[in-house]
Amino acid sequence: MPPLTLWSLKPAKNKEINKGMKRLAFALTFILSFSTISAFAAPTKEAVKDSGKKAELVDKIIATVGSEAVLQSDLNEIPARLKREGSIDETMLLEDKLDDLKTNRSAQLQYLIREKLVESEIKRQNLSFTEDRVNEEMGNLAKKNQMNRAELDVYLKKQGYNLVDYKKTLKSRLERQSFFETEIVAKLRITDEDAYNEYKNRNPKYKPNVNELKVGMIFFNPRKGTPEEAFKRAEAVYKKLQAGESFEALADKFNEDPNANAGGFLGQFKTGELNADMEKALSRLETGEYSQVVRSSNGFQILKVIDKKVTQDPTFLRYKEQIKAGLVEKNFKRQLKNWFESKKQDAYIKLYE
Repeated sequence: MPPLTLWSLKPAKNKEINKGMKRLAFALTFILSFSTISAFAAPTKEAVKDSGKKAELVDKIIATVGSEAVLQSDLNEIPARLKREGSIDETMLLEDKLDDLKTNRSAQLQYLIREKLVESEIKRQNLSFTEDRVNEEMGNLAKKNQMNRAELDVYLKKQGYNLVDYKKTLKSRLERQSFFETEIVAKLRITDEDAYNEYKNRNPKYKPNVNELKVGMIFFNPRKGTPEEAFKRAEAVYKKLQAGESFEALADKFNEDPNANAGGFLGQFKTGELNADMEKALSRLETGEYSQVVRSSNGFQILKVIDKKVTQDPTFLRYKEQIKAGLVEKNFKRQLKNWFESKKQDAYIKLYE
């Protein structure tokens, strides 16, 4: 029998984000294998136990989050939950690691506070799942694993699962996904441009392939006097450009090409159509920038990139969705952290040390 899926959650509704989510391994995808999970046990909530002679206090409130209480037994249960894969929701660890919850009491307490904050919002936004919806999801799980519901129940028992606690945990996960989708994921906007900028940032030496350029030119004729004199005239105009004068106005005034167009417009060219010296100079320019004096076989030019169309890099296209998925994950974590910080400021949280 192939590995069985213990948790099955619906994908995000936002189509744009949903594409990027395909490769995500972060906590919106709650998928585990039956063969690797231990039994789920509800944390003890008893306040007292009978010692035979008198009632002995064994639990206490260690924090309040609004009207919700965090108990000592919740804290004591953390080590046991860590041994049950999936019992700790890694989404809400934020910058902590699972190992931090083993011995770091502060990290444990902050995690429990975040759980309470999310639970409160789920109730406030009416995102709670009814028992019928949880049972429906369990039926879907059974169907996905080619089992009927009765066989699924038997399988859970063979694995040592308490069905009630399993359903409780599944319910919590479904509610959290619904909350994350509504409060965080649906508000993320990752565009192709975002992905392309990220791609360029990861490759500092990356040079995009340019398909077409609109080029302006101010030409200086070496046959008008001597080449040295032509170069000096070009240098003088270049200094005027650096002083802030208009390229187009200077082209109309100083261009020595008898067939020059108004404003120095040379034309539209595909990559490779101009001579090598001009291509090299233009490759360094962004739209709106002008070159230094360029020496070519024809004479001297000052060039300007009026506009350029960039072809999409096939390597970028191949990894675009993967990059978008990474941006979704990064932005999700940042937005979730901001959300928790905001809620902690708004909520009444009291620690009892």
